[in-house]
Amino acid sequence: MRIGVFGGAFDPPHAAHAALARAARDHLMLDQVIWLPTFAPPHKEVPAAPFDDRLAMTAALVESLKTEAVSESVPNLVSDLEARLPPPSYTLQTLNALRARHGEGHHWHLILGSDNWAGFPRWHQPEAVLKAATPAVYPRPGYPMDGLPPLPQGAHLLNFPEMPEQSTNFRAWLARDRQAALAALPPAVAAYIRIHDLYRDAALPTPTGTAS
Repeated sequence: MRIGVFGGAFDPPHAAHAALARAARDHLMLDQVIWLPTFAPPHKEVPAAPFDDRLAMTAALVESLKTEAVSESVPNLVSDLEARLPPPSYTLQTLNALRARHGEGHHWHLILGSDNWAGFPRWHQPEAVLKAATPAVYPRPGYPMDGLPPLPQGAHLLNFPEMPEQSTNFRAWLARDRQAALAALPPAVAAYIRIHDLYRDAALPTPTGTAS
């Protein structure tokens, strides 16, 4: 099987995440996409929402994708794996755990933004990560690929447009104009946020350009 590993804080998940999962599925001809909410990201601030809420919102978004006939042929799965591993959430230990869970013989693709690729040399054992999975990089605002380390042989640059939606901005929007922000989020995610009253005190975004 060709499996895409789509990690992120998903704090909250939004339409751009769903569009990216579709683009990766089509470009890489994936048999499965595994969404992995990060439990304890080693290179970022602590997520605003608790892990269980981010996991539930991601699951709600993925469940809503099943209404699309084309998505049903390529399963989108949501995993709580990183909450079961020792922190911090190093990508290498996650990939090793996935391989142990799913068995050998699969081709793993690591879906990540160009902002994360910019910092990839500082990741935990980056060379081992490249042996465990093939990078599939998508563009992020402020991180043009021509200014970043070249992709290794066999890696993919996803044909995906830069999208302005960022979880950081949604959190600030929810604190500033809650109803408008909820209306712009996928209905399943917005419903969860309403029920659990999340992101009431979200901080204003910082101009880092990093993925959320």
